[in-house]
Order: sequence, then C-alpha cells, then structure tokens
Amino acid sequence: MALQIESSLSRRQWLAVAAGSLLIRPDSLTADETKMASGQFTFEDRHQKIREMTARVLVEAQDGGLLLQGMDGRIWQVPPDKLKQKAAATTPFAPLSAAESGKQITREFAGFVSYSTERYALCTNASEPYAHWCLGLFERLATAFRAYWNKLGFKTVDPVFPLVAVVFQKQTQFAEFATVDAGADVAGVPGYFSIPTNRIVLRDLTHSSTGQPARTNAEIEQRLESALYNVATMVHEATHQIAFNCGLHTRMADNPLWMTEGMATYFETPDLRSKTGWKTAGQINRARLRRFKEFLTARRPADSLETLIRNDTRLTSPDTAEDGYAESWALTYFLVRKQAANYVKYLTHISTKEPLDFPTPEQRVAEFQDVFGDLKRLDTEFVKYLKTLR
Repeated sequence: MALQIESSLSRRQWLAVAAGSLLIRPDSLTADETKMASGQFTFEDRHQKIREMTARVLVEAQDGGLLLQGMDGRIWQVPPDKLKQKAAATTPFAPLSAAESGKQITREFAGFVSYSTERYALCTNASEPYAHWCLGLFERLATAFRAYWNKLGFKTVDPVFPLVAVVFQKQTQFAEFATVDAGADVAGVPGYFSIPTNRIVLRDLTHSSTGQPARTNAEIEQRLESALYNVATMVHEATHQIAFNCGLHTRMADNPLWMTEGMATYFETPDLRSKTGWKTAGQINRARLRRFKEFLTARRPADSLETLIRNDTRLTSPDTAEDGYAESWALTYFLVRKQAANYVKYLTHISTKEPLDFPTPEQRVAEFQDVFGDLKRLDTEFVKYLKTLR
C-alpha cells in the first residue's frame, strides 16, 4: 500500500514555539486548567481568513505566539503578528458534541450534510446510505480498537472531542481540498488523518461514473469488494484518529512513526462482514507480510531495526516507505504476540510524553532499549519469528 500521509505542522514549526510555556495537554479536560487557559481570540489563519473563537491556550511562546485549541478539538498555530485580539472568554470552554460539531462543519462545506453518532460527526456530499455505512464502520472499529487494547492492558479513555470525518463524493473534489489542506502529496490517496484538525478526510469509495449512488448496505459492500485496498486505507486513517483520541497517542508529542503506522497497519485489514465486532483485528496483514519477506530476502540491512526506531525517515521517504511500513507492521505484530506486556509498557511511556518534547535519535533508541533490551538480540528473535508466518 502507498504511503498514507498524515497532515501535521512541521517539526520545525512546533519547535519554534517550544521555548514557551506548555499550559495544557490537547487531550486533557481538567476544569481548573481549562478555565485558566481559555479566552476569546481573533486571529488570521494561514489562508488569510479571520477567525474568531472561544479557545484554550495549549502553548504560549516567548515571542507571544500561541497554540490554540477550539471547542471542536482543532489546533491552531497563531504567530504573534497574526493575533488580532484576545480577551476573557464570553462563554465557558466546553467540547462540542458530535451533532454540534457536524453542524459547524457544514458551514465550512457548502452543500454538505452532517450525520452523527455519539462519538462521530460525518459531513458529506455523498449519499445518505453511504454516510450511515461509514458511521457504522467507524463505530465498530472504535469499539473493537479500544476493547483490544484494554484487554491487552492499556486502559484507553473516552475521546474528549468529537471524531470528525469529511467525505467527498468525487475524487476531484477530494484532491482539490486535500491539496490545500494537507499538500499535493495526499491528493492522490483515498484518505488521510489530519493532526491539527483532528479530522479524517476521505472520498466516496462507491462513487460510480454513472452517478448512481449505492442505496443499500449490500450494494455498498458489493462495490467495495473490488476496492479493498482503498477500504484498508480508510480503516488505517480511522485507526489513527481513534488512537490519537483515546489516550494511546498525543497530538503534537513525539510519537515514533513506526509505532503509529505499525498500529494502524495492524488494524487496517477491513472487516466488511461482521455487523457488531471487528474480527480482523490483529490478523496477519498479508500484503504487509509479503512485502516484509521480500525486503528481508532482498535488501534488509543489518541495522534495519535501529534505523526504523531512531527516526521517521524510512517511513517519510518515498524510496523506503513501502519497506518501512511493512517492517513497522511486522515489528508491531511480533511485539504484540511475543512481548505484549513490554509493548504495553512502551506504549504507556510514549503516551505520557509532553507535547513539543522531541528527543534525539539516540534518545529514541535508548527509550526503546530500556523496555525491550538489546537490539541485536531482539532483531534475531524478530526475524526468526516472522519467518514462521505464512
């Protein structure tokens, strides 16, 4: 599968404000902290649009720049010269409900309709049956995802903010929006998760050249049978979203890419048949396994495990991304199956990291070794185990 790119502000941009004081974590809802850090703000965004909102301050930089979070969970970077006004909050800071968030987003997208569940808000110009099918898929995935990690020993938390999905009916519409929102690199993929907006952005995978929408779940699933690659991407991005909202990952913090992508590929195999569970969770990802075994036989260097852990380069470079994603899945599968307690310990350590605290490559390796031990020994066990998988 092609590299699925998450939209996020660059590390350089985050580090530019890191010299300031961190006021509150983006996934926290402590009442006293929120009251202290919230206010009414007017600023110009990166598209030169004036924004007015009640928000809370996540970070206040020494130069006066702010990292704000709106009541929909969206994070805004506000340089000091773009801040027009700040004042005491006129309304208390309180996360929007899914229904409220959906209504807010329809004002952003002309002609879109919002649908919601308790956890999700979906805004789309695609058909109503497809919207409900997507919401059903997301809810089943979220329930199974949290249950899986709870059973393994990592206690997940309820999302603070609604989980938003924006679904475009046509590929051309998706590509036009994605280019502006996340960059031209994502215009050709089926979907992506945006860290700043906390949204997944997708296109209708059942859209037909005839313009006739699928009207039943059976018809939707029939059309999707020939697009399982794209459905896997949809599940992959939805997995990112729930992981960043249930305590496993923290937005703006140092989340090693092998870990976040390994987790998403661990869950990305679609389950279109079950109406209640997610039976494919943790099953062997055949596409990733084939790619890893090819990599292992033809070109995997002796220091492959270390380079995967020490930085994110192998997953962000087009020349190495396919192999990097395959090894991330393989390592995640191995650690969950053979060292579950240590893996949960490592996830717990990463989940408690403060936003904007980016370690050196050497520190990343040391953190990993503190939990899993010597890399050469682990690599030998890892490769031996993966060779047994069929």
